[in-house]
Amino acid sequence: MSRLVIGFVFITLVLGCSRIETPPQGGDPERALVAATELRDVARVHELLATGADPNKMIEHKGHSRSAWSMALQLFRTGHPEQVEIIRALLKAGANPDAAWGASEGSGTGARAHAVGTMAPLLVAMLHPDPQVVQAILDVKRTAVGGETALVMAIESGQTKIAHLLVEAGVNVNCRPGANTPLLAAIEARDEAMMIYLEEHGAREKP
Repeated sequence: MSRLVIGFVFITLVLGCSRIETPPQGGDPERALVAATELRDVARVHELLATGADPNKMIEHKGHSRSAWSMALQLFRTGHPEQVEIIRALLKAGANPDAAWGASEGSGTGARAHAVGTMAPLLVAMLHPDPQVVQAILDVKRTAVGGETALVMAIESGQTKIAHLLVEAGVNVNCRPGANTPLLAAIEARDEAMMIYLEEHGAREKP
């Protein structure tokens, strides 16, 4: 993924974390769930969810506020099927497809470096894009927050399958979440197949 795309995602996450809201606070079950998520312990995650641990509630973990849901998204790396299973399990147990409470993983020092708030799961997923994770979120909510931005990002970074998943989920092919529409992003990427695909799904150069 290009530095431009990573920078854009980070800015988006920090802005999302600047909302003034009251985060949901958890207790021992959520503390255990965060620890199991960090260890990629699939069996333990399933066990804790079955006994009522809430993937959306935050606890203090290693000096920062975390929810199991935000941790699962931020720790995810491709090539780890156990992490995909954990994300699916958290979603099945009620993880919010529109928001993940936790601390942003910024750089530098001060409050903004680890701002606490909500992050759009689709946009966090685009830091380390994987079609299975995107599909898992869309399976819960086809109109999850961040779909339009995620579509443009997927096209810009050559994530064709993810772009197809988002379009098929109903993301507006003529959206303009930033400087580019999806079609303009495909033109700039010189992705002829994506241009044709978007046009077949109603994209116009001047929507």
